[in-house]
Amino acid sequence: MPTVYVKTLGCKVNTYDGAAILSQFRERGFTATDSLEGAQVAILNTCSVTANAEREARSLIRRMRRTNPETLIVATGCYAQTHSASLVGMDEVDLVVPNEAKDRIVGEVEARLGRQQLTAKMPQGVKAVNENRQGHFKAVLNLNPVDPRQTRAFLKIQDGCNGFCTYCLIPLARGQSRSVEPHAVLGEVRRLIDQGIKEIVFTGIHLGDYGRDLADATHAEPFAALLGELFSWPDMVRLRISSLEPSELTIDLIEALASRRELVCDHFHLPLQSGSDAVLRRMRRTYNVAEYQEALNLAKKFFPEACFGADVIPGFPGESDEDFRATMEFIRSSGLHYLHVFPYSKRPNTAAARMPDHLPGDLVRQRAQELRALSDTLLSSYRRNFIGRTLPVLWEKGSDKEGRRTGLTPNYLEVVAAQGDDPSWNTITPMTLKGFTADQRLLGLAPRPPCH
Repeated sequence: MPTVYVKTLGCKVNTYDGAAILSQFRERGFTATDSLEGAQVAILNTCSVTANAEREARSLIRRMRRTNPETLIVATGCYAQTHSASLVGMDEVDLVVPNEAKDRIVGEVEARLGRQQLTAKMPQGVKAVNENRQGHFKAVLNLNPVDPRQTRAFLKIQDGCNGFCTYCLIPLARGQSRSVEPHAVLGEVRRLIDQGIKEIVFTGIHLGDYGRDLADATHAEPFAALLGELFSWPDMVRLRISSLEPSELTIDLIEALASRRELVCDHFHLPLQSGSDAVLRRMRRTYNVAEYQEALNLAKKFFPEACFGADVIPGFPGESDEDFRATMEFIRSSGLHYLHVFPYSKRPNTAAARMPDHLPGDLVRQRAQELRALSDTLLSSYRRNFIGRTLPVLWEKGSDKEGRRTGLTPNYLEVVAAQGDDPSWNTITPMTLKGFTADQRLLGLAPRPPCH
């Protein structure tokens, strides 16, 4: 049977999409391979959140062609949605399948493998998009069961965005906000539990928006209602929420999460973007700094030892020295523990791209470097608080350079098993955290019985 290789760039939502694509090919008789060499089909699931992500996609496509001149190269994902014309224009690309047509990717590949004379690079009826000049598409969101090959199973229950922040092209790359029907989510969670999965990670572009688009959404907080149903199961496993907008973290939602405190991972990611109210207004965010702090404090009230992270965008057009200092000062005092830093990148067909006062690249990079250094300091301080504590660790397949098993605590601390301890993959065991390894993971030691 034909062999297929899938490479994914970008966020956790894209990670799920890449795994779902591979599962769809397996169901149609394709053989998955981890090696590009010899693969008859090579799929790149692209990202478009920054210009660097798009450059990386083009570079990888060229490398794919050099590595395997005979493979059918397929570009899909967000870059294939926002600037498909650029990918169509690459000689190395055989097929471009944008997000709006991603559910047709297997059929499109089969058609090209079976009919070599088929030269069109895009699915029938789909027009190439140039520099994100497109409509806000709406597609049905079906749940594609993924063959879990890791200890943590990602599950995309929502996609799309209706927000249109001024810097962001994700609403056009992902389309309108839409949700998987609750019965389908419940069925997939049940399947994963029955397969032995120990942790499920809910992903989405706007998880807090889950269910609001569904015709039978009678509950005021559909996401909280879904969690309530899952938490009624006596065998429900560990659950991690990938990201929530600050305005989506309502009292109903946090109380739903806290109702099965032992199952919910102590880890919250709340995008901040800026610590300046003036910048947040220009970004068209839905909160100010005080409201962000209120959301953070609410989560800390119910999950006081959780690890809290945020996205930050330095160098937004018009960001003054005072704005940047306000961001740094807010982050230091807010109670955040780590940052994902995305230097501002001009994205086509966004309101921010047309704004005045774009900052020099050197200044943007300098501010990004300062934020990353602050993130390192905050995370190191947070992690040190757990030295000497005993936490449950979910052990993954990977190992460090010394061959020791690695795993994750509920609050997203990376742990390495001490020499002599050999925990089994896909098990959760208590480990006492003794200090840091050379690669800055935490060293875990299995508790020993007391000597008599």
